[in-house]
Amino acid sequence: MKIEPHHFTWNDFFKALLGSLVVGITFLFKGAMQTYALSMKYTNIILVITITLVVVSLEVYFLSYRFVVNRKARPFSEFWAKRFFAIVISSFAAIYLLMYVYGINHFLTHTEILKLSVAIFMPAAIAGAAVEILKKK
Repeated sequence: MKIEPHHFTWNDFFKALLGSLVVGITFLFKGAMQTYALSMKYTNIILVITITLVVVSLEVYFLSYRFVVNRKARPFSEFWAKRFFAIVISSFAAIYLLMYVYGINHFLTHTEILKLSVAIFMPAAIAGAAVEILKKK
């Protein structure tokens, strides 16, 4: 029997941030990722963001919400919003933190930083959401 997910806490936010940091640092220094990211068109940027948001939403549902017993007391929209926005914010925070810590912001323009952030956003956000798997049930 699966245990019902607990309410979302700051601890969960920081776990998502840590997951995003670990995966983000891996992809940040891949030369091919940087080359690809800097040549992305805006349609690719929108597609990456859209797919990432859909995958994170699916992860929230399938890794957590489907185990909620009393769904009337915990509607999906509220359950989803807390986790979704925490994952998205922690992922972008992790990516920008890494860029500024390593000084990447000194040799890229704002547009290039945005493109690189979006390219790394997908794996970082998916890892941030997947931290839910590692919770003790």
